[in-house]
Amino acid sequence: MALPLAFLLTLLVLSCRATCSLGCELPPTHGLGHWKALRLLTQMRRVPLFSCLQDRKDFGFPERAFDGEQVQKAQAMAVLHEMTRQISSLFSPETTPAPWQKSLVEPLRTVLSDQLRDLGACLTGEVGEQAPAMELEDPTVAVRRHFHSISLYLREKKFSPCAWEVVRTEVMRYFSSSAHLLERMKSKE
Repeated sequence: MALPLAFLLTLLVLSCRATCSLGCELPPTHGLGHWKALRLLTQMRRVPLFSCLQDRKDFGFPERAFDGEQVQKAQAMAVLHEMTRQISSLFSPETTPAPWQKSLVEPLRTVLSDQLRDLGACLTGEVGEQAPAMELEDPTVAVRRHFHSISLYLREKKFSPCAWEVVRTEVMRYFSSSAHLLERMKSKE
């Protein structure tokens, strides 16, 4: 099921507004990366999701890592960087080939690389603003654990087209959650 254009445009506006006001120097094009990634991920859909119902899995998405009330700005940038790094790793050339056209995967890798560069620069600017130790688990550890379970799932399913479809859907969920996190960080300022 393709995402409605209105949803994509809303996500674009939210992510652009949020990234442009976080106090770090994310370029104005950073917010467009979310839209490009969502568009590419939508185009990558190869298998109808309803035919993969038996392969669905709850990966335990780390909702707390995206809780704008609990996460400080420096942590938010670290979470976004780690999530983007993990997604980039999923779509790396070293990963067992996914069932998608190279003409879609390569631009997605480029978008992810650009976002990693932007977030990495922002992270180095936020080092002095470390959040106080939380009693909860470090959000970046939760993100790593989340993506480790996705990698195990893909191996367990022998990198089947349905397994990749489930993962593609999960990755789209990341972009939505990250846009919301950025918006909450902006509103806290």
